[in-house]
Amino acid sequence: MKFEYGIRPYHPGDEEEIVELLELVFDGWPNFDLKCSALEHWRWKYLENPLKTSFIALGVSDNKIIGANHSTPFRIKIGQSIYLGSYGSDAAVHPDFRGIGVKTKTQELKGEMRRPSGTTLAFSVSSNPIIIKSKLRRGRPRFPHPVTVLVRIRDIDRQIDAMPIENAWFYKLGFRATKLFNDIKYASGVSDEVEKEIRIREIHAFDEKIDHFWEEVSKHYDFILERNRSYLNWRYCDTRAGDFIIKQAENDRGEILGYIVVKINRYRKEYPIGYVVDLLTLPNQLEVARVLTDDAVNLFDSMDVNIVSLLVPKHHPHEEVLKRFGFLDSRKKLQLFYRPLDKVDVLEQLESVSAEKIHFSYGDIDSLPVSMPNYR
Repeated sequence: MKFEYGIRPYHPGDEEEIVELLELVFDGWPNFDLKCSALEHWRWKYLENPLKTSFIALGVSDNKIIGANHSTPFRIKIGQSIYLGSYGSDAAVHPDFRGIGVKTKTQELKGEMRRPSGTTLAFSVSSNPIIIKSKLRRGRPRFPHPVTVLVRIRDIDRQIDAMPIENAWFYKLGFRATKLFNDIKYASGVSDEVEKEIRIREIHAFDEKIDHFWEEVSKHYDFILERNRSYLNWRYCDTRAGDFIIKQAENDRGEILGYIVVKINRYRKEYPIGYVVDLLTLPNQLEVARVLTDDAVNLFDSMDVNIVSLLVPKHHPHEEVLKRFGFLDSRKKLQLFYRPLDKVDVLEQLESVSAEKIHFSYGDIDSLPVSMPNYR
């Protein structure tokens, strides 16, 4: 049967129908526990972000929304300049309308909508092997620095009971071998001594001091999404975004040394999943990263969270800090793809930049996926 459909931009009033489609396609979008409705979460994400705009293309048939393709704009520092970027997310097509070009056409319209905005590049992230293979076949450039998915699992048997997989014995064997190697490598452990000048406190909103922190941090990084007060309070402190726990490290003068953002996803009540969503410190402050990670690990353990996941650029100095606390390379592939939208490919300059100049975390994407690691 051939279905007739059209493509158009989002119009105010489409929200409820879009969310209904997302909930259908993603089986309960956004798939983590919220203190608000999914509709309010959508409005927070796409209408009330710091730039107060989004690029949303819809497929419509018989006056019903049967496809939705979203992108969120953001500011990003690359090298010494700030650019306008766009992150592709929440692309959904009703099951009855798949395979007839709805996603492709909404993607094309979304590109036309971005053009007058001055957007320099578009980003997308995937761990789906089929999507990754498709993007590579089409020649979509990959981000110059690989991103590692680290996990900390306290009890591998409990993990496999919660997320059954084929050949579980093989994964158990791989996990235990990887953990043993990690334990031997970091046998010296983690010092219990906490530097007196580092104080950790929980916050519920970032104040004006975070802008000075951002100014200092941004000088060090050659690739980092803008993290000023406006962005951080929208991303982590609005209850419609989710339930995040934020710990801030300060010196004895109250100056910010770093922060960590964690989340416990209780969407599956019987098996909550932990995330280190964001970890950022002043340059060369590994002790601050250590103290913040120690605090986060203790929090997860006190709440009986068996698995914790995070993202870190491969070979970033924080990677070694995290592995001392039992985080392991999951071998799970997460690919970042980008597409330059003007004549200048601003990411070429990053190929020769060291990993310590790159910041990327779960806070930079809109999903918190966890599946069984690929220990091999």
